Amino acid sequence: MEPTFYQRRIAERTTAVDPRHVEAWMRLEHPTLDDLSRAEFEREVDNAVVAIATAGPDDSEALAASFGL
Repeated sequence: MEPTFYQRRIAERTTAVDPRHVEAWMRLEHPTLDDLSRAEFEREVDNAVVAIATAGPDDSEALAASFGL
């Protein structure tokens, strides 16, 4: 599956985690990411990276799958 627009933007910010996982965690708080400013988007990417570290890869993969990512 080709990366989404958001996943490409996420990959510009961090390469340490799967961008699909980051997008999924972001979507828990923001059903649409279009309304986020650049600064808000970057802050939410950072918050998602922390959530991934806390939840782990299995739960993050399950979350991504639940969003169809």
